[in-house]
Amino acid sequence: MKQACSDFFIYSLLALVLFFFAPIALAADDSLIDSDFENLFGETDDGGTTDGEQNTAITYNRLQDFIMSTGFGIDTSYQIIGGYLPGWSEAPWYFENTEDSINTLVNLIGAKMSATIGLDIQPSRYLLVRQSFSFSIPSPALSIKEFFFDYNFKDKFFVKAGKFDAVWGVSPNFPFANLLARIPLDIDNPGDPYLAKLSVPIGIGGLDFIMLTRPAYIDMQNPRLENFGEGIKYNLAFQNYDLDIGFFYFERIPFRGFISMKTTLFKNVEFYTEAMVNVASENWDEFGFSGSAGFLMDFFDEKLIINTELYYNGEGDSATLRRNNLLNDEPEDFRLFNGFNSALNISFKPGSIDKLHIVLSFLYAFEKNSAQIIPAIAFEPADHIELYLGVPMAAGSRDENSYYRHNADTNNRPFSIIMAVKIKGGYKYGHFE
Repeated sequence: MKQACSDFFIYSLLALVLFFFAPIALAADDSLIDSDFENLFGETDDGGTTDGEQNTAITYNRLQDFIMSTGFGIDTSYQIIGGYLPGWSEAPWYFENTEDSINTLVNLIGAKMSATIGLDIQPSRYLLVRQSFSFSIPSPALSIKEFFFDYNFKDKFFVKAGKFDAVWGVSPNFPFANLLARIPLDIDNPGDPYLAKLSVPIGIGGLDFIMLTRPAYIDMQNPRLENFGEGIKYNLAFQNYDLDIGFFYFERIPFRGFISMKTTLFKNVEFYTEAMVNVASENWDEFGFSGSAGFLMDFFDEKLIINTELYYNGEGDSATLRRNNLLNDEPEDFRLFNGFNSALNISFKPGSIDKLHIVLSFLYAFEKNSAQIIPAIAFEPADHIELYLGVPMAAGSRDENSYYRHNADTNNRPFSIIMAVKIKGGYKYGHFE
């Protein structure tokens, strides 16, 4: 039985490769998909990193550059945000204040101040150590954002281990192929991931081997191999397109494999697609398929960016991921709904009004007849100051298992109004010999 399921799994992946990628032979250009629609305005803190794999904040200090042999760098970033949320509700939006107020207030006045300090130490061209800490008030909190080392072994392979983020997949709307972010449903707070990655450059691509665990999964005094997840990802950077193939296994969740591709058409239109298979790891007799395809188009020198995507979820409603929310870096649950889903994102920066950013984000689950709609505006009246106005809404079905969820609001309103002011900035310094 296991052999038959294994053969079926392999043949299915081969079919996916031929179906999705064999016809693609168009010229690739600079990537548009790097525009980050996971954060609604596609912005990150100064000195910070995106949701992709976190390298050092000081970009000139990457091991792969091999420019400087020894030295150190320090980077700092700060963020002060305050807002008023009349009609505040639980989901799909979320605004962090204090634990006591989150589930009780309907009209929320919130404020938060946070800062991050990062330090890079490079004893030689072969070793880099990165550590960064985050502080926040009014709830005093100190957290480790990153702590890892990156070692280059004679330019043949690279080892990276510690606390850092690694992201797989290309979809900016439905990160179903980000296998490393899967969270078992039997643990409410598994903790931040610890990873070890071995990267081996091969020809026009590279092979990554990954081991991953989270604090809640293991007994630190008696760690066992089954408490770790193992993954492998192979990247091929062809002239015409970029291709990733990956697998991840952890005994708490189904075995999954994915394949993704992106290429640029006509210089201003990027096409991306990915597919995933999941197989129950207990009896190897339950098989599921998920896939997506989308376009990201920019017009008028990226003043207008349009992203649209169609996604099919064959895993059911049990899939849960983690992603950043609208105004904070704090993660929140991201649900993947069964069946067909669609997304539309529009980003507009009119040239007539400097530093004005208008955004519309739309997600729709066909099977649930449920939608999430977020029109929003950001304006920068002065350096380091941004004003936000957004109206997150849930439309369609009011089933709790949809974009609309019942909450503490006695009127159970499916919308909110976000009015916020953010002050942010950062500073970087490096000294190398």
